Amino acid sequence: MLTALLLGVAILSASPSSYSAQLPLALVLMISATLAQLFKVEAPNNQTYFATTIFLFAGVLLLNPPLFALVVVVSYLVEWVKERIMQSPLLRLWYLQPFNICTHVLAGFAAKGVYDFFAGYLGDFSQVYSSFSLLLGVVTSAVTYVIVNHLMVGLALVLARGASWKDSGILDVETLTIETILLFMGAVTAVLWTINPWLILPALSPLVLMYKALMIPQLKRDAQVDAKTGLFNARHFTVLFTAEVERAQRFGRPLSLIMADLDLLRNINNTYGHLAGDAVLGEMGRVIRETIREYDIAGRFGGEEFAIVLPEVDLEDARIVSERLREVVETTHVVVGTSVAPIHVTMSLGVSALNGAGSTLNSLLHEADVAVYHAKLRGRNCVVCVNEIPHLDDFGSMDPEARLAMPYVPRFVPRPEPAGDIARSQGG
Repeated sequence: MLTALLLGVAILSASPSSYSAQLPLALVLMISATLAQLFKVEAPNNQTYFATTIFLFAGVLLLNPPLFALVVVVSYLVEWVKERIMQSPLLRLWYLQPFNICTHVLAGFAAKGVYDFFAGYLGDFSQVYSSFSLLLGVVTSAVTYVIVNHLMVGLALVLARGASWKDSGILDVETLTIETILLFMGAVTAVLWTINPWLILPALSPLVLMYKALMIPQLKRDAQVDAKTGLFNARHFTVLFTAEVERAQRFGRPLSLIMADLDLLRNINNTYGHLAGDAVLGEMGRVIRETIREYDIAGRFGGEEFAIVLPEVDLEDARIVSERLREVVETTHVVVGTSVAPIHVTMSLGVSALNGAGSTLNSLLHEADVAVYHAKLRGRNCVVCVNEIPHLDDFGSMDPEARLAMPYVPRFVPRPEPAGDIARSQGG
């Protein structure tokens, strides 16, 4: 409603002759903004970048507000129609694109008001490069556009989705910087149009490099993250793990490691197919991310094995975290297309912790790995800490084939029943 009111005021305040003079420019910016809106770059912070704002901000500086609003409406409506035709899950809610349109129109009107405050409504924009007041007006206008747009989007995420301002990523310095640079490119586009419109073509050629540069953070993340689980891959996990071990030893702080191995994943693959196994792995990645703290480090260490580094956590507290994770995994239902009933999985976990200056990354991994092995021997779906394993050094140094040939037959130890069930069984 506010957008419609401001647009109505702008239409009534503009002279008809100004519309006809600006129509060619409006058409060029409309086509450019529409094409830019069809190409996006997705960043790892859940932000999507478009070059559209380059042409929108040029419209803010050069067009009457109604024509600027028309450029916004057409470029976003064309994208909306495209997503509908392709049956894309994006923009599936009817109000998303009208909201996007309103945010850009309101941000543009606010930016226009700031620019007019510095330059005057009839200011000659072609002198922006030689007039400090006009240049200051352009910079302040660009900053206003970014802030107003991001504040409205962030407020919508906070109110409608319950996200925090930090989690929304809207006010991240990196995001704000990129958007501001795009608007500065829009200001350059506007200046070149006043000098010679043909200069815009070579001036915008760096857009190709810009798109590639915006893709670098996502490519970097892809190189660090396991595609099936969303956790760190083994290589990047090792880098982060090494840094945490060094920090903990340097400052004498506790640190624990959890090795977690899914039980009988091979049976799931053989029974339901490998796609079902992948779905299970993906669900386990989600469960781990939601169970641990934000600054804990979780990675897929290989196959169905996961590793979790817990900074500032000793062995007993790590046992509590492990048991909580085991319980969540046990109660998780994984729905797959190849099974009528949800798949239930369990997890065996081994826990080790730093034990003085003699502990190393390899010793932590070795101890936690042996603890996982003992968890498997105890019947799976349980947690074993390194201090529960007798003769750990002898067991760890044993040749793998000799270890498998050991005559020791473990006794199955079931998990304790809840207190209520024990009472009922005794009473019955």
